Amino acid sequence: MNWYNFIFSENRTYRLSRHLAFWLLWWVYFTVSYFHYQQTGLENIEFEPLNFPFFIKSILLLSLHIIACYYFIYHLMPAYLFKSRYIKLISQTMILALAVLLSSYFLNKTVFPFIDSVFSYTPAVTNRYILWTSITSGLLSAPKVISAAATIIILKRWWLKQKEKERLEKEKLLTELQLLKSQIHPEFLFSSLDNICRMAERKHTTNAAVLLLKLADILSYILYECDQNLAPLKKEINAIRDYLALEKTRLGNKLELDIAVKGETGEHLIAPLLLFSFIENSFSHLSNKRLQQVWINLEFQIEENEFTMKLIHGKSNELSFESEIKNTIDKALKRLDFFYPEKYELKTTIEPDVMMTYLKIVLGEAETTYENSNQPTQQLSYATV
Repeated sequence: MNWYNFIFSENRTYRLSRHLAFWLLWWVYFTVSYFHYQQTGLENIEFEPLNFPFFIKSILLLSLHIIACYYFIYHLMPAYLFKSRYIKLISQTMILALAVLLSSYFLNKTVFPFIDSVFSYTPAVTNRYILWTSITSGLLSAPKVISAAATIIILKRWWLKQKEKERLEKEKLLTELQLLKSQIHPEFLFSSLDNICRMAERKHTTNAAVLLLKLADILSYILYECDQNLAPLKKEINAIRDYLALEKTRLGNKLELDIAVKGETGEHLIAPLLLFSFIENSFSHLSNKRLQQVWINLEFQIEENEFTMKLIHGKSNELSFESEIKNTIDKALKRLDFFYPEKYELKTTIEPDVMMTYLKIVLGEAETTYENSNQPTQQLSYATV
């Protein structure tokens, strides 16, 4: 049996099965704890024989509990409890308790003796405590089953809300990933095109053609490769190389650039634009016109399934950049938590003129995570058991 479907499915078969199981368990508990002759707790308990009148009585009392329970969980809870209307909830609950007590008294006083007479059954001991029996079988027993059912609903409601929250967070993160494709700074794009045009005007056609191809490769990677759940690590690094080459052309001698790749990328995959976003944002901290010299040191290292990135670059000490750095790190953490939960290490060190980023990822974990995130999520329903 699929326990998830048994507990959460709205399919009629599963709902009927779990309701029957719930009431069967309650019937067994209730009949064992209630059906005996004396209810005072001071005399010896004598259990009623398992005969047909006993079965009818137990079903009648069980029906009373079922009606009271369903009225509470399907009417009072959604109408008052979940809407924080507690005064009306208390008053309605007191009315329900009184109705249960009166119904139980009517059953014990009138209906049960009638059943015994119909089947010519004479109890071995006469029940001299009708009122107390009515209280224990109705007023004290019904709240037990109502509390159990209400607890199940509240726990299910909380669990479904958590799953719904997780689903919305994942959808938001995937939406941000799609938006990330369009977040290449216009300054970079237009400056690169302007540099290429100037090179063409100066008849440096070879250099212009190379830069144009690099720009085309970056745009192709962002528009097409990043449509997949995962992107080849090799292409991510190549896109970063092309990006740095274009930035070097744009900034000229003002930029000191050092990049190294250690190890083989092989067939490794990585979350698309994860690394690219770190590199691109580093240049936003280098674009301050007051900086006479900007520099960036980048190192990638691949050892089996472990990937490491070390990024060190200068930055402005303006407060606006500090908030931008925090925003960049927060977004990166969300994506890392989604694609590589508990499989990454991210450290950032921020000094007045320097920022250092260390990222370590265990590759091969994102694919399973992404596939699991696409599993159907149970829709929230507060009034189901």
